[in-house]
Amino acid sequence: MFIPEALTGTGYKIVLLIHVLAVIIGFAPLWLTPVMVRLTAAGDKAAADGLEVSILRFSLPGIGLAGFLGFGLAGMSEKYYRMSQAWLSIAAVLWIVLLAVLFFVARPAIKAFRDGDAAARGRIMMATGISHLILVVTLYLMIFKPGA
Repeated sequence: MFIPEALTGTGYKIVLLIHVLAVIIGFAPLWLTPVMVRLTAAGDKAAADGLEVSILRFSLPGIGLAGFLGFGLAGMSEKYYRMSQAWLSIAAVLWIVLLAVLFFVARPAIKAFRDGDAAARGRIMMATGISHLILVVTLYLMIFKPGA
């Protein structure tokens, strides 16, 4: 299998490494959200604070950085991949949707839940489920690159 030089250079690999690390940092807290929500519902104030911190200080910045680095990777490999390709365009739209869900749904719901609004639990779990689904679809797009 031929791999173009632009995709094997040191600069590209460093950006790719940071991109993957940002994805891990961004999504890791989301996998713990259901556990943290259960602990918070049981009255654990530290879990409530941890839930808020994990989303605001890790997930949002990590996922934001991952997307920007993804655009950088696309730019570094523009001879081979273009934003006009369906898999890259769909991934970009999903990234924007994910950031919107985390910022406009999960963040306020977590704050409300932490402050005692039990009804916010459903919004947190919905946002978490949407985030996990977007991760799976985006991983599919990044690995299989349909239409490339």
